[in-house]
Amino acid sequence: MQQPPSRHDFGPSAQDEADLRAHAEDATQDPVALAAATWFSRRHQLDAGQQAAFETWLAQDVAHGRAYAAMQDTHRQVRQIPPEIAARWKVAPAAPTTPAVQPRRHWLRGWPYAAAAMLALSVAAGGYEWSQQQATFTQSYATQRGQRLAVNLPDGSTLTLDTATRLNVSLYPRRREVQLLQGEAMFQVQAKQGLPFDVLSGPLNVTVVGTQFSVRNTLPYDGNLRVAVQQGHVRVTANGQSQVDLLAGQGVQADAAGQLSSISHLPPDSVAPWRNGRVIVDNLPLGQVLAEFERYGDTGLVVRDPAVARLRIGGSFSLTQLDGFAAALPHLLPVQVVRSNGRSEIRLAPRLQDQRPSAQLPAPLAAPR
Repeated sequence: MQQPPSRHDFGPSAQDEADLRAHAEDATQDPVALAAATWFSRRHQLDAGQQAAFETWLAQDVAHGRAYAAMQDTHRQVRQIPPEIAARWKVAPAAPTTPAVQPRRHWLRGWPYAAAAMLALSVAAGGYEWSQQQATFTQSYATQRGQRLAVNLPDGSTLTLDTATRLNVSLYPRRREVQLLQGEAMFQVQAKQGLPFDVLSGPLNVTVVGTQFSVRNTLPYDGNLRVAVQQGHVRVTANGQSQVDLLAGQGVQADAAGQLSSISHLPPDSVAPWRNGRVIVDNLPLGQVLAEFERYGDTGLVVRDPAVARLRIGGSFSLTQLDGFAAALPHLLPVQVVRSNGRSEIRLAPRLQDQRPSAQLPAPLAAPR
């Protein structure tokens, strides 16, 4: 004789499995998926016995666990469906049950249709969200030391990569994204309504619609991230919290922790000057200026004296005429350039050898190796 189900019996018994299969044929649903949807529908209403039955059902077959996990995943996505899309998948409610239905199986007559409706909506929602999250274009770009690269993207935007730069581009149906891993790039973004363009670099997220701007990530080199705007308007967010808006001729810096500096005002030609083969420095230590030159190639210039490395300099210098830079140094700073063993060492001028300025000069910034 068949034993009546306990009051904790939830989920398909042998008889219930047959009924689930029958209802599944009408709803064109897989019985395992339908059972998973039923369990998921009641997930907040299980007592201890029902919870044990649910865990037993999960352990019976790995397919059960996969089906339930799929329900969890698609249910997370269904909340994000636009109402006009969700309306296309609305399922008509099941017809009322008749009094002849056995009380023991009353839940079975109602829940499969509700579960099937939710499953249909979830699967459709999952399919919609999945399609929106798939990139229509992905590509990685990189430059070597001293190399530059111009890139035209399918959306009409253009990128110019500076020396030793790596980035990844992903274009999606509802957004565009670039991950700048290191180096610097200049962006000319094609404006597209409702299709934002984000540049992610370290703790920074730079969001634009249509503009020209540069993003620099040299955290290993000088501990800085920089954003500079040539045209338009960008929004810079650090760690999803601190936020500043930049207009043309403005820039901002950040450190590895995402601490933003105050907004700076930039000369017109100072946004990505490397595009014209130049480096522009504003009152920086000589050691840091030389390190910047070294990013583009071997300069043949060395500084061994910390006092010399701390001497500050400013100006616009050619990346292709380093001999001219070395020749100009004695006229700009109290130094001499001494040729030795194939290298040119920058030293203090002889008259200052006994008046070392280290006590009066600011502390040096760390320069990369």
